[in-house]
Amino acid sequence: MPSKLPEAERLSPVETLHEHATLAVLRDAKVEVAGAAGWLRGRLRKKPVAIHDVNGTLLFLDFPVIVGSETVGHVRTAASQVLGNPVVALEFGPRYWDFEAAAKKLAPRVRKAFPRAKASDPLLVCYSYPKLGVMFTLQGESAPARVIYDVADLTPVPERPEKDREGFFAWSFYDSLSDADRRARLKRFAAADEARLAIAEKARREVTAARTLVSVADRIAFRWRITTTKLLQFCSHYAYTHPRGHHCFSLHGQQVNDYCAVATCQMILCYYRYYFTQDQIAPACGYSAGSGCPPDQSPGYEAMSCNHIDATFDAAPTWAKGRDQIDLLRPFKSGVPGHARACAGYSRTSWLFGGTIDEKLYIYDPWPWNADFALAGAITWEDWGAIAHTNYVYTRIACP
Repeated sequence: MPSKLPEAERLSPVETLHEHATLAVLRDAKVEVAGAAGWLRGRLRKKPVAIHDVNGTLLFLDFPVIVGSETVGHVRTAASQVLGNPVVALEFGPRYWDFEAAAKKLAPRVRKAFPRAKASDPLLVCYSYPKLGVMFTLQGESAPARVIYDVADLTPVPERPEKDREGFFAWSFYDSLSDADRRARLKRFAAADEARLAIAEKARREVTAARTLVSVADRIAFRWRITTTKLLQFCSHYAYTHPRGHHCFSLHGQQVNDYCAVATCQMILCYYRYYFTQDQIAPACGYSAGSGCPPDQSPGYEAMSCNHIDATFDAAPTWAKGRDQIDLLRPFKSGVPGHARACAGYSRTSWLFGGTIDEKLYIYDPWPWNADFALAGAITWEDWGAIAHTNYVYTRIACP
């Protein structure tokens, strides 16, 4: 049944989202959210990367963060107000894919595979958050309505199976949102936009036009009640921000297109100093080729550690539960529909104006995949309320 609150009727102007993205970087740098301060040496490009939902509607606008001539990250914004918070995530580092190059390679492949069908121009789509692909819609006898290929490796993406798995398939982000959820998210967008408009228009123009954000970092006085950011640290006697301390977690890209849960398990096992290849871990996590893993991979964590790690599955995740695990120095698996990631930190800020609250998780995402795990994956600060969360797998040292 079509929504009574259509996403296509509530798209935000690009200029508005560019302001939200720029202000988010300035705010996060001010309250010392890890990684944001480094972006002040650069600026946000005004032309975003447009990402569509598989239903064809614009979903995200990703604004590149430029320092000198180098792209050092992206700010992902919500194209439609029905997604809630205008800023979905801050993504650090380079991207291991190229849409234009992928589309150029795929167009002749599609024509050859479906010679009697008329194919649309390629669209960059989010086929299973946060995984991106190249989609062609088709018209013609015996042709599917659409075909989607992963943007990083050009593998055809199957449609979502009936059985709940965490792997490699396509589903619509927008179609997963109920009208009740959309109403709540619209209220959140309205509060965030009210906070943006409370800043003088002249000041907003100055910060979005600046050649570097550091030159205008003090132009706007952000005020907050309380802010807390915590990342996993190597030694609990020192905070990760202490000169003698350091953040202790490593990103591993998934080495097979449906190894997201396997790579997540590998990252967490490495934190506890259990070192295995992804192929060694896969059977323990219930992996099935082409189908990925079941949502509960807790038996795999225990088996690979000879039961020295106690792993627990939770199908009712909350931000507060995730915070509590990080406070105990325990990384955990964060499940979203059809995908698994590792979480190694959190941030929470309560702003004075409007009573808005930012709650984020520090996500180590194994997508995009690559046979070389060091050339894949992404690290993001992800807004909790922007994403549907399905489960956690907690870990701790088992004590008799």
